[in-house]
Amino acid sequence: MEDEDILPPEVLASMLMRMFEHAPIAMSITTSDTKTSSYAKVNDAYLKLTGLKWENIRGKKLTSEGAAIDNPARDRRHRMLAEEGSYELEEVDITYADGTIIPTLISAQRTVVDGVSFDVEVIVDVSARVRQQREIENALKASARTDALSGLPNRACFDEVVTESVARSMLNDRKLALAFIDLNGFKAVNDTLGHAAGDEVLRTIASRLRESFRATDFIARVGGDEFVVLLDVDLKLAGDIQQNLQDAMERVFKPIPIEGHVTYTGAAVGVTFLRPDDTPASFIKRADEYMYIAKTTEQRVAVVCFGQIMEMHETPMHRPSATRR
Repeated sequence: MEDEDILPPEVLASMLMRMFEHAPIAMSITTSDTKTSSYAKVNDAYLKLTGLKWENIRGKKLTSEGAAIDNPARDRRHRMLAEEGSYELEEVDITYADGTIIPTLISAQRTVVDGVSFDVEVIVDVSARVRQQREIENALKASARTDALSGLPNRACFDEVVTESVARSMLNDRKLALAFIDLNGFKAVNDTLGHAAGDEVLRTIASRLRESFRATDFIARVGGDEFVVLLDVDLKLAGDIQQNLQDAMERVFKPIPIEGHVTYTGAAVGVTFLRPDDTPASFIKRADEYMYIAKTTEQRVAVVCFGQIMEMHETPMHRPSATRR
């Protein structure tokens, strides 16, 4: 007979209780009143997820100080239970005992036992998934802000950083300097040795820029053959910046050997300090204007620093851009 196959109620209840207590997913049973609902029973997975102890939360209101769940959307979820009897996969932040926020998905079912209403919640920890999603988002964001060829930040990233740096510089007693770098002789490298050689020149210059400036200086490739360096300078050291930049440019634009050839790519460099009345646009524009003044010198490497042409130990630009070693 079919009735003989049905488990006695007490056996079934015992099995369900063991399943509840030992389930690997956090579960809780609470009373249903929105304002006074309190813990009736939780399993070990719930205590592990929240870092709470049963003796400390037994009978305690869910909205009491230190409760695991205290979310502005809680009233809405209780309305769903009252009106629909359940909800599924609601995003809820749970506060661990040490204050750490744990993102979860909660499903709940309202049931009545002997005239008393209870809510049974199943809580899934999704912090690993959220962390992975954030890592993916951060990687995509970093990729969108990075120049693929040189590995340096790109123009979009520079625009963000210079805006933030200008605003921050106005609030402290440091000096912000910008060097705008436009390569000389780069087109000749592409024309004579090919674009692969040109790419190698750009990568070499990017590497030398990193080596020649501090880790705290911001370096970016903002165009095909254009780079920028943003320097946050201590006022006490501001007087040394011209010599430091000159030395850096001479290191960066040493001849570059590529596949049996030597390339003599140089640069026109415009350098300016941020002024009190500057906007990011005017700051960049002035460095760009100084760079064009440097172009007029027809030197392979020319630096115009704060409007003055610096003496460089360089030869004019009529030197061939690539020669056989």
